[in-house]
Amino acid sequence: MQKLACPKCHKPLHLENKTLKCDSHHCYDIARRGYINLLLNPDKATNNPGDSKESLLARKAYLNQGYYDVILEQVTALIKHYRKQDQLSILDLGCGEGYYTKGLKEHFPDSDIYGLDISKTAIDMATRYRKDITWIVGNSKNIPLLDHSLDFVCALFTVVNREELSRILKKGGYIIHVTANPRHLIEIKELIYDEIKIKSDKYLRLGFPEAKSVQFVKKVHIDNREDVLNLLKMTPHYYHIKKEKRGVLDTIQDHDITIDIKITVYAL
Repeated sequence: MQKLACPKCHKPLHLENKTLKCDSHHCYDIARRGYINLLLNPDKATNNPGDSKESLLARKAYLNQGYYDVILEQVTALIKHYRKQDQLSILDLGCGEGYYTKGLKEHFPDSDIYGLDISKTAIDMATRYRKDITWIVGNSKNIPLLDHSLDFVCALFTVVNREELSRILKKGGYIIHVTANPRHLIEIKELIYDEIKIKSDKYLRLGFPEAKSVQFVKKVHIDNREDVLNLLKMTPHYYHIKKEKRGVLDTIQDHDITIDIKITVYAL
């Protein structure tokens, strides 16, 4: 709790009974499930921002089968390489339903782990993994954490705000940024798109000094139809399938997929 900041005035939050308060007398209750809602109304575009419940349930079901554990292994190995001490403060930004956040806590049990997502549904689901993680509903453009308080920020397949990352990271801190390369899930794209458009990743680069850049490619076999459909539903691709292409969903059984990602370590 010691690194939490009021989203309105950015002063430190302290716990009084089951309420978080700042010196400006802004108050925030802790939900029954244990998470903290620090998302202000001006910071959300809709009443229920973030991924849909259907997408989150699919993500949880798919990730819990272990298909993407290789990504978590890459991220944790980089943190272990660059850390300066055992006890760390790590934020999983855009954590969704919390699978990777839970993995970070398992690898760094003595560290303070924070999971933040704009979706209250996602954070409510995440609390079911572990109670010893600080779960926060919040916006990546107004992160409710103190200035220069974090050793690492992990951003896996999520939108980030450069200015906020500069503000919350310590001098000498690191960003672990995971982004999809054009051939990531290429087999899924070939199923549902007539033409696959290659987009430049220059807008994904954060402009901080790069300590390391890793191109990681691995083939994974998904051995049943349910898991393939869950993979589809947890990505934006599922919601872009044209009506005339919906029939391919009936033909899916097992499938090979390509994990093709770029992991960039930025040093502040």
